[in-house]
Parts: sequence; C-alpha cells; structure tokens
Amino acid sequence: MTKPNPAQPKKLPQEVYTRRRVAALVVILVVVALFIWAVTSLFGGSGKDNNADSVAVTSTTAPQETSEAAATSETSQSTESSESSEAEESAKSSESEKASEPSTPLAADAKRTCELADLQITAMAAEDTFAPGALPVFYMRVHNPTAADCVINLDENQLRFEVYGLSTNARMWADTDCYPAVETGEQVFKSNSDRNFKAEWSRRTSKPGQCTDRQEAPTGGYYVHAVLGDNPSAPTPFNLA
Repeated sequence: MTKPNPAQPKKLPQEVYTRRRVAALVVILVVVALFIWAVTSLFGGSGKDNNADSVAVTSTTAPQETSEAAATSETSQSTESSESSEAEESAKSSESEKASEPSTPLAADAKRTCELADLQITAMAAEDTFAPGALPVFYMRVHNPTAADCVINLDENQLRFEVYGLSTNARMWADTDCYPAVETGEQVFKSNSDRNFKAEWSRRTSKPGQCTDRQEAPTGGYYVHAVLGDNPSAPTPFNLA
C-alpha cells in the first residue's frame, strides 16, 4: 500500500477553481470599466470646449448674404442675375444673421446715442485678382462702436454694394440697380457689434433701372464701396483678369 506524500499539495475541489476564475474575471472587468470611464471623462470634456470655440468663431465671422440668383448662364447659388432672351428670371436671396456678436470691449468714452453716421462701414473683396470667369465676391461689415443700439430705416437708407472703374471712377454696377435691396424696413445694429453682408457680381455692367443689354466688364482695375444710406466705406481695390 502506497503511503501519501505529505509534501504533495492536496487537490482542491473543481468548484473552488471555478469561483476563483469568476472572481478574477470580475476584477478584470471592473478595472477595464474604470479605465474607459477615466478616458471618456478626460477627452470628452476637451471636445466640448473645442466645439464651443468653433461655434463662437463661426457666429462672429459668418457673413450675411445679399446676392442675386442667376437667370440663365450664371449658375452660382447667389449671384447677380444676367438678362434672359425673354425676361430676366431673378430672385434676390439673402441669409441674414440676425444675432450680432460683440467684437471688442466697448470704449470707456463710447457715445451713448447712435445714428447712421456713427456706424463704421468696411468693404472687402474675396480676392485681390479674380481669375477669368470667376465671379467677384464682396463683403460688407457694419460695426456699431457706440453704447446704444442703432435703429436704421433701410427703406430710406439703402444698403448696397457699388463697383467703380479704378482709372475712370465710372460707376460700373450696384447690386440694387435691377433688384430690390436685400434688407428693408427698420433694422437694428446692436451696440458694440458687427453685422455682415455678402454679394457676388456677374461681371456685367448695370445702371439703376437699366438692366437689359448689359455688357461684360473689361479686365482691369476696379474698386468696391459698401454703402449704407449716405455712409460709404473706404474704397477696396481689386482686379478682373
């Protein structure tokens, strides 16, 4: 008869080993869950901050659109309409960002009332030189530097873009020559805030009420004014190639 070896460990029942495996698995799952929670908390918060910054930048820089839809050959989504052989099919479209955003801290000596002459008008061209066939894109920024909201009647003080020949100073085009202004009625320009507008030009000449037989603008130098009533921006030069 073989005597038992006291040095050899006694084999435990199978259920003990099973319980140990289950316990180890539970511990591993808890550790993994804690790790995932920690990573989510760390990077999830950062993502929210980035989105907020992106939205703020977009809201302060997104331009409003004052443009004329193309009738025949001009197919961009918001351009000045060219004449059609039978009738001018045009629809002047706009996207007005009604909410104004504060731009810079209000000056301590800011004026406490606001009128048209107080508004600061800026004109910008999307390019210094527009390639052949490219439609010029213009931007207008209206800044109210005062401590008061400015209420302007745009029926009496028309908002518009005007293009002139650089060498001749001849008026070549305005977006209101053939179509109503994109904004009408009383509009509020909030204190210490900007409102932005955008227009595209079909590169065809026009005059107020004379919208047929329009000619292609020649290559060369031009400048654009953004105008609100009798308050114009400084001229911004650009070229048509």
